[in-house]
Amino acid sequence: MTLVLLRIVLVLHAALVVVQPVMAGYFLSGEVDAMSVHSPLGSTIWMLAFLQIFVAALYWLAGRGRGWPVLASIGLFIAEMTQMTLGHTQTMSVHIPLGTSIVVAVVLLAIWSFRPAARQVRPRRVRSERQEVAA
Repeated sequence: MTLVLLRIVLVLHAALVVVQPVMAGYFLSGEVDAMSVHSPLGSTIWMLAFLQIFVAALYWLAGRGRGWPVLASIGLFIAEMTQMTLGHTQTMSVHIPLGTSIVVAVVLLAIWSFRPAARQVRPRRVRSERQEVAA
């Protein structure tokens, strides 16, 4: 169940970050109204990234999934907060390549969530006799 929840958040996150460069492209081609979608969407995507951290932690701890998606989600959250700041300051020399990296990372993470590896459960830790004696 936690994997399903993670998939939902990742697919939604991926869809929103893919829309961002499309809106930027419309803006650059002369559709100034596209910025009225691009900017507010960029200012809210970080909230989804923040939620993703908690869902990934739930997948890891309660669902006994892998832990690295939590770290990846934290990294994406930081990248998206940086991306939003760079966009507001119009630092396009970093905003554009960072945005590309974010899109690739989120899409790859979403794809991974549907692969068999995402369904693999971490084995339970077996306490050794030494650990039991020490406890």
